[in-house]
Amino acid sequence: MTLDRRKFFRTTIGGAIAGSVLPCSAHTTADQWRVAESFSDVLHADAGAPGLLGTEDASRYEGIHAPARFAGCQIGQCLAALRQKTGVTITSIETFCQGSQLCVVRITTSDGMQGYGQTAPFDADITATVLHRKLARLVLGADLGEFEEIADRCIEANYKFPWSFVCRALAGIDTAIWDLLGKRAGKSVCALLGGAARPLAVYGSSMRRDIAPADEAARLKKLRDSLGFKAFKIRVGKVCGRDEDAAPGRTPALIPAVRKALGDGVSLKADANSCYRPPKAIEVGRMLEDYNYSHFEEPCPYWELEWTAEVARALEKIPVAGGEQDNDLAQWRRMIAMRAVDIVQPDVCYVGGFTRALRVADMAHRANLPCVPHSANLSLIIVFTLHLMGAIPNAGPHVEFTIEGPGFAAGLYDPLPE
Repeated sequence: MTLDRRKFFRTTIGGAIAGSVLPCSAHTTADQWRVAESFSDVLHADAGAPGLLGTEDASRYEGIHAPARFAGCQIGQCLAALRQKTGVTITSIETFCQGSQLCVVRITTSDGMQGYGQTAPFDADITATVLHRKLARLVLGADLGEFEEIADRCIEANYKFPWSFVCRALAGIDTAIWDLLGKRAGKSVCALLGGAARPLAVYGSSMRRDIAPADEAARLKKLRDSLGFKAFKIRVGKVCGRDEDAAPGRTPALIPAVRKALGDGVSLKADANSCYRPPKAIEVGRMLEDYNYSHFEEPCPYWELEWTAEVARALEKIPVAGGEQDNDLAQWRRMIAMRAVDIVQPDVCYVGGFTRALRVADMAHRANLPCVPHSANLSLIIVFTLHLMGAIPNAGPHVEFTIEGPGFAAGLYDPLPE
C-alpha cells in the first residue's frame, strides 16, 4: 500500500483542518501573552493551499544548535536559502484543543497570513498551557526566517524544564512556522526543501497487544488482501514490561503465526516498546531473525542506550530501530555516535517540530543511517512525516501508518488519508 503524495498533499496544514470544531481555545498576541478563557471556535482554511502539511568527533561537535546541513544534498542548499530574515514577524499564537488528545496551533503574522501546526498529542491540553505560559513570549515578534533560533531559544530559556512538554509545545509553533514558510513561497514544505511529491510505501502499524496471535495474523492477512499492504509492524512483549509478555507465550506464538499467514512476500517489523533487558531482547531478536523480520524497534527501555547498543551489536540479521521518544538532541547524537540503533525514528511532534526533526535526520545522514520517523496516528503527524520523508535523502523504505483507524483525530481534517 502506498500514499500518493500528489493526492494527499491537496490537504496540507493550511487546508487540513477546515470545518473542524476544536473547543477549549487560547490566544497569545504580541501585546498580551496569557491563557485566554475557554471558548469554541471553528478553524477555516483554504483546502489545497501550499504549506506544510560517521558523526563528527567530540572535539568538533558544535552542540545542539548546529543547523541541519545535509552536505552535498539539495535540501542543504534549500535550508541555507531559508535562513534569511523575511521582514514578517509573528504577532499572534492561538491554540485549539479537542479534549486532552489534540491541540492545533494557529500563528498569525504581521502581514496577516496564518499558518497551522499541531503539538504532540496526548495531554495536549496541558501542552497548550505550557505553550502559552513558557514559550509564547519567546516567539512573538520573531521573524519567520529565524525558525532555527526560535527553536533553540525555546529550549534554552526553559533549561530548568526539559524536555517533554516544552518540546511537545514547541512542535506546534514550529510546524505552524513551516506552514507559513511554505505558503509564502507558494510551495509545499517538501518542495520548499527540494523534495518532490511521489508515492511513498507505508507499513500497517498494529497498536494491539490485547489480541491472540491467530486473530492478529488473520487481521493482518485480511488487510493485506483488501487494501494491498505489503508491510506490517506487530507489537511484541509488553510496554516497559521488564521482560514480561502481554500474555503468557504470546510473543513466541505471534512471530511465526504472522509470518506463516502473510508469507515471505510481506515485510514484517516488530516493536517491543521498551520491554526487554538485553539477554531477553537478544533472544526475541534472534527469533525475529529466524522468521525474516526487517526491523526490531525499541527492544530495551529507550533511555538505556547502552542496553540497546548491546542488542544492536548482537543481532546480525535484523536492524534495531529506535528514538521515537527522544527529544534531547544531545542524546540523539550519543545514540547515533555509539550506534545504539541502525534506523532512527524521530517523531516530529515529540522532538520539538520540523526544524529539530531535520537536525536528527541530518545527524543520521552523516552517519549513513536511514530515517523512518514515528507517525503512529492519523493526526497531522502523518502530514508532517510525509513532507519530511519526501525531502530528506536518507528516508527509509516505509512510512508508518496506523491500521487502527482515525481515533482521536476523527474530524480533524477531510479527507483522512486512505
